[in-house]
Amino acid sequence: MYIIAHRGSSSAAPENTIAAFDLAAQEGADYIELDVQLTLDQHVVVIHDDTVDRTTNGNGLVKSYTLDQLKKLDAGSWFDQQYTNERIPTLQEILERYSQQIGILIEIKHPKQQIGIEQAVVNIINRFAYSRHIMIQSFDIHALERIRAFAPSLRTALIIKPNAFKLTKRKLTAYSLFADCLNMKKTMINRWWIDHIHTFGMDVFIWTVKDQKTADRIKKYPVDGVVTDHPPFFLKEK
Repeated sequence: MYIIAHRGSSSAAPENTIAAFDLAAQEGADYIELDVQLTLDQHVVVIHDDTVDRTTNGNGLVKSYTLDQLKKLDAGSWFDQQYTNERIPTLQEILERYSQQIGILIEIKHPKQQIGIEQAVVNIINRFAYSRHIMIQSFDIHALERIRAFAPSLRTALIIKPNAFKLTKRKLTAYSLFADCLNMKKTMINRWWIDHIHTFGMDVFIWTVKDQKTADRIKKYPVDGVVTDHPPFFLKEK
């Protein structure tokens, strides 16, 4: 089972920052999970929200900032003063730093509001050696279909909304054409669904585990990966 650090080790460091990703790698996570957005000048940056308000000292939409302007924002002190002056990283920076040492799960946010983000992400990934340990995920089916068209060998994961969890044979067959994995909310998990999804050739990931009790429950299931804010909940025995 892959341990996937949600926005890095985000229970202990500011989410989607180098500090959080470094900590996840140190703790033994198999993957870091991160979110991407486009800037005004079409750079791909790593931040969850479509605004900078919650996780920086700035305000306004990410897409209203140039990269140079975003790089001047403090993305760490909101979490703790020891992280003052932590910066918003670019996807390029993340791949340069981590692609040879840890898996990277990249979530495309709001693709309908960010025309061209799929191609921009693939263009950056193409600068690095393809790896089974770089994956793209999204709630948006069409975004993943575009990723598959641009980069057929790139692994993809479809995030399943809990209120849409009626996975018929027809849906699973369709999903398997463009998704290597289904990422399900922790409340949706049961053994039958996991086994059933596996028969369609797709892996099963679970999101997002935030407490030890849930972690202990998840460990009993044959899932392929678990997304967690706290990787030590799942540290493998050496």
